[in-house]
Amino acid sequence: MFRLPLPPGLFPSQFVAFPSRQPFCWRKNQRLLVYPLHLFFLDPWFMAVGPQMLSCRPLLPLDVPVAPRPRGLWKGRGRKRQSCDWDNLNQRPAKRHRSEDTSDDEDSYYLVEITPEPSPKMETEDECFDDQVETVEDWEDLKTAFASAAEQYENDNAAETIQLLRGVLKLCHRFLLLYQDPSVLYAQPRPKSPESPAFPSISPRLRKKCKCRETPTAFHSILGTTLFLFGNILAQDPSLVLPDEPSTPVTYYLNALDVFEMGDALPSRTSGRGCEAPEDWRMNVVWGRVLLCVADAAMAHQRTNTRAPPEPKWPSPEASVFAAIKMRRSPGSRPISLDSAIPHELLLVAMDHFARGIFLMPHNNVPSTTVPSPSKTSLPPFSRAAELFTIALEVLAVAERLPSASERMRWASWADTVLGQIPTQAQTALVACVRGRCWLVYGSANAEAIEDAGEAKGWDMEDAEIFDSEDAQDAREGLERAIGFFERAISDGGESEDELQAFLAEALLTLANVTKDEGTREELYKRAQSLGCVALDAMEC
Repeated sequence: MFRLPLPPGLFPSQFVAFPSRQPFCWRKNQRLLVYPLHLFFLDPWFMAVGPQMLSCRPLLPLDVPVAPRPRGLWKGRGRKRQSCDWDNLNQRPAKRHRSEDTSDDEDSYYLVEITPEPSPKMETEDECFDDQVETVEDWEDLKTAFASAAEQYENDNAAETIQLLRGVLKLCHRFLLLYQDPSVLYAQPRPKSPESPAFPSISPRLRKKCKCRETPTAFHSILGTTLFLFGNILAQDPSLVLPDEPSTPVTYYLNALDVFEMGDALPSRTSGRGCEAPEDWRMNVVWGRVLLCVADAAMAHQRTNTRAPPEPKWPSPEASVFAAIKMRRSPGSRPISLDSAIPHELLLVAMDHFARGIFLMPHNNVPSTTVPSPSKTSLPPFSRAAELFTIALEVLAVAERLPSASERMRWASWADTVLGQIPTQAQTALVACVRGRCWLVYGSANAEAIEDAGEAKGWDMEDAEIFDSEDAQDAREGLERAIGFFERAISDGGESEDELQAFLAEALLTLANVTKDEGTREELYKRAQSLGCVALDAMEC
């Protein structure tokens, strides 16, 4: 290695003897420039021209105090930092000055004390969080109030139940005013949209398994069921209504249908995003029961040839829960009118909801996880047999009043199919009685069709064509099954034996009227007369 002569004006005594790892530094226009020491001695151009071009000022000897220098090349860089929110709070800390007691091998430390003040944005987030907690607490209160009302309804306490239902409606009214989709309160938050892959898959995307504690339609299930129960209580005791409340039960039923349609059309159910939440089987069952009530009301209006009352004029949505329901109603929905409603079509829609509810209904007696489960008060214990029995009984009650014989046959047979799904150990005398009524309606409808055909042909009891027809055979089979169910219910000790004997006598009399053999017919007449429910004059018609 060789050494070049120093440039003019620079002397060896004016340079600081740095270790090999230390840089050689000088200042140019208040800007710190750093170069390694070996470049200073080995680069002839730098030695000859550098000090004149840069107006270099030689460093002072060691005995003269010098300004603190940055430790290392990286810290000495002059680069711009990106501004952040902490720049106004965090001032650049001062580094410890070098002294005789500080060696190059020792580390330097920074003492930083940060006391940030809460920003307005943070306060807003805290306030939003507090509001969210209060809203979730209101949702829990709503579930508890509804569970208490449902329990009182099961205990046939109408006066107490209707007071609790009014409280539930007030809470639901508040949620309707605040949220277009109340499921945002209790549903899982929507995850962030993942980055789109470079090579998208052509296979259908599988939706992740739902882990929600409640279904998206939990709120609408509570509100619709509350309106349904309210209408049932008013149908039994109209004196419980208040002056500012609708007095007709059908008003509550129609609004319950609107609520169920709103829940079925929620964006969380129709968008296809998020988890694949299961349907609420309870909402489907109550939906079908509401349709049965509307069908029964439509038959009553059509039977009396009276026009249905117009829809009431509700006040502002802030003053009435019914106005809030109308405000949230789907734009494409068409409210049902009792004047144009066809009971058979309403039963078809109800059957669809019943089928969905029965399919999703649990098969054990454990409460379903898809139903809102309040922490304080639980819903009445679930029983699949009781749910099926209620559905069949209400369908049969409507089927008995249908004007068409073919429609009565269809829905009575469907009700017996539902009762047939009840487990064998739950087939009590009460279930046998209802199944006998189903087949009595079925056989009586067929017998009515036979009588109409006989009257059209000049009714002749000896006419073999009428008694040998397919309708006559179906009628006899249905009536024989009805007689078997009634006899089994009587043998099992039914609660109302007189009512069972009346049903059995009616089935025997109807079967005798469609029997061709005269001896068998007389025997059936005598059995019906022995029950003491039918006079002999009534049999000889």
